[in-house]
Amino acid sequence: MFQMSVSVRNRLLIVLAFVAAVAALLTIACSGDDPDDVLTMSYMAGFKAQANLPFVAVYVAEDQGFFADENLEVDIQHANFSGAHKSLVLTGEVDITTLPASEMLQIRANTGAPYVAVMLFGQRGDFGYAVLKSSGIESPADFAGRDVGFKGIIQAEFHAMLSAHGLTTEDMNMIDVGFNPVVLVEQQVEVYPVFLSNEPDTLSRSMGQDIAVFEAADDGVPTLGVVYVVSEEFLEDDDNIEKLERFLRATVRAFEFANDDPEAAIESTAKFLPEDPAPDLVHEQFILDTELINAQNDLTRANGVGWFTQQQFRALTDVLLEYGALENDVDLEAALHRDSLEEVHR
Repeated sequence: MFQMSVSVRNRLLIVLAFVAAVAALLTIACSGDDPDDVLTMSYMAGFKAQANLPFVAVYVAEDQGFFADENLEVDIQHANFSGAHKSLVLTGEVDITTLPASEMLQIRANTGAPYVAVMLFGQRGDFGYAVLKSSGIESPADFAGRDVGFKGIIQAEFHAMLSAHGLTTEDMNMIDVGFNPVVLVEQQVEVYPVFLSNEPDTLSRSMGQDIAVFEAADDGVPTLGVVYVVSEEFLEDDDNIEKLERFLRATVRAFEFANDDPEAAIESTAKFLPEDPAPDLVHEQFILDTELINAQNDLTRANGVGWFTQQQFRALTDVLLEYGALENDVDLEAALHRDSLEEVHR
């Protein structure tokens, strides 16, 4: 019987292994999307055009050619006050949109809407509580006995902040104030809830007020900001996963671009802002600068921009549950999709 020498057998095994490896690579290449194929995707910002970081990431990615580098064409749209983006992403008419993390969790828990977060911008929440320095309020502990405003609903995070100071809303006069900060200037309330990225600038620079702003996160309350969201159905399609990874890769680049050169990012953003009335680019710069700070922490510095963990969302969910914002718990395994962002940063 023919006896193959050890050296010949070893060489043959190496050749066979090489052929098998090449065949496997060819199979993967043929079964996946061609990176040269141009894909299309629709994005709807959750509000009018402005320099919120999740919006800027898309504006910059488009203007600087980052989407083009990914062979991705993105239809950029903006929601109006009706909140149409919330339903359009569920019906598949829009692929990806933006929502505050707490709102995404509440809608998912209370209605069953299958939203899925794929990237986190605000590593802390977007809400704060402004007071005039002349009011003598030096911390949330001083809200007791005061007229305190809220916008439609009293946030669970606000309840948690009060609890950290031994207070509840029963200790103050709560007033629904709407969305005009002039009520603080006119002292219709002594505490006014603000969107951190824009209203402090409106109060201090535009209205000339000397203010202080308190945040729940400063009292150890877990808070989170805006996320990109898609639907569960969107993620069931492999072609959509490819689109999503291209989109995230481009917007991560844009996020880093904005962080390195915020003024250049505003130049790109200005091309998407309405011309009438003329945009206040100083105000837009304030929005972006504020959100860039709040979008970064030790977690993102270690893992990459936009990073998030299930533990972060678990902590926020527990606060929402404790203070009655959720009717049911949230299945975070289903509500969070980290694989695409991990692939981008890998």
